[in-house]
Amino acid sequence: MKYDYDIIFPFYKDYRYLLNCIKNINKQTILAKKIIFIDDGNNNIKLKKIVRKALNKRIKLTFISNTKNIGPQKSVENNWKKITSKFFFFVAADDIIYRNYSEENIKLLNQYPEASYIFSNLIINNEINKKKYKIRYNFLKKNFYNKKEIKDLFKRHQFKIYHNTVVFNTKLFKKNNIFKIFYGERADMLNLLFLAYKNGFVYHNKYLSEFTVRENQWGKRMSDNYLINELLILKRNQNKFYKFFISTNLHFDLSVLSIKKLIKLGLINTISFSWFARSIKFYLWKTLRFALPSKSLDLLFKIFN
Repeated sequence: MKYDYDIIFPFYKDYRYLLNCIKNINKQTILAKKIIFIDDGNNNIKLKKIVRKALNKRIKLTFISNTKNIGPQKSVENNWKKITSKFFFFVAADDIIYRNYSEENIKLLNQYPEASYIFSNLIINNEINKKKYKIRYNFLKKNFYNKKEIKDLFKRHQFKIYHNTVVFNTKLFKKNNIFKIFYGERADMLNLLFLAYKNGFVYHNKYLSEFTVRENQWGKRMSDNYLINELLILKRNQNKFYKFFISTNLHFDLSVLSIKKLIKLGLINTISFSWFARSIKFYLWKTLRFALPSKSLDLLFKIFN
C-alpha cells in the first residue's frame, strides 16, 4: 500500500503559526515525501533557511518565491504541477493537523482509487472567543460515495467541505480540476464540489485536524454580486457542472435579497423554494454559529441537515 504524499504550503506573513505548523508536519506518523513551500511575496531572505532548519531532514523541500503577494489560490494554481507523489494536501500556517492525519486519510483513500479525495469531520479552533467546535457529518453513513450518489447527497443535505480536512488523489486532481483563479477567490471550494461531481469522494468519520478562525476572517462572506458573477462564469465555462450546481442548490451562499438581480440577468432557474430555504438557513448558521455554546453547534448542524 502506497503512502507517499506531498504537501503544498502557501505562506504569507503568518510567522506566529509557522514553526508550530512545521512541527505538526514533522510529527506525522508517516512523513511527507516533499513540501512545496511557496513564499508568497514575504521579502524575507532568511525564510528558506528558517523552513529548512525547522523541517525534518528526510522531507524534501521545494522552495518557491513569488516576487509579490498573489494570494494562496494563484500560488497553488501556479505550482500544483510540481506534485509528484500519489497523494497530496494543502496546508495553511494556522491549520492544525494531528499526528495521524496523513496515515489515517491515505490508508482509507487507498481503498477507493476512483475517488478524487477524502475528507473528515471538522473542528473549528476559534481564536476570537477561545472555544473549539466539533462538527460531525452525521448524515454520511458510509465511506465512499460515487458520482451518481453525490447528486442525491447534495440535494438532501446542506454542507461544506473544508480544505484542511482533505487529502487528494494526485492523478485525478491533475486529470480534471478547476482550481484556477479564473473561477474567482472561491476556486478552491468550487473545485472540491467539481471533483466530487466528477469522481465522488471518501468520508472518514474521525477528527484529524482543526480549522482556525481568527480576526479579519470570522464571518467573512462574499457579496451577492460576487456570487452571481461566479455563477455566470460557471455557466459560460462549465455548463454541465453549473446545471449540477444549481439543481443541487449549492448556491445557498446567495442571499434571498439577490432574487431581483437573478431575474434581471435571466437566472430564473436558480430560484426555487429549496434554494430559498437553504439561503435562510445559511444566514442563520453564519449568524448563530459562534454565539452558541460550543456543544450546541453540532446539534444546530444536525437540525439544519
